[in-house]
Amino acid sequence: MESTRKHLRYPCNGSADLTDGANARCWGHLGDISLGGFYVSTFNPWPIDTEVRFKIESEGKEICGVGRVATSHPGVGMAISYEELSSDSQKVLEELVGTLEHSSGSSGIGLEV
Repeated sequence: MESTRKHLRYPCNGSADLTDGANARCWGHLGDISLGGFYVSTFNPWPIDTEVRFKIESEGKEICGVGRVATSHPGVGMAISYEELSSDSQKVLEELVGTLEHSSGSSGIGLEV
């Protein structure tokens, strides 16, 4: 099956703190990250297309921005795609992905997000 993802994902450890438009809050563990988005493990993920503000932390780095729920798996988690990142957050993201790419010794976990 052909992937529609544009960026390789890298497993990582970290946390995610998200809020939606109604100021509901969600916390979870960061499972993987790419230049296109990230996956957060959480028991009660939000519906697809929910706009979120996020702060993710991994490897001592912090990235904040606005994204949108791309996939939602009840009881498991959700994938968030980036919609808005400041130039500073974009730079930190690229540094983090570069670090994870070099430490994994591979080209990512398969398919891109």
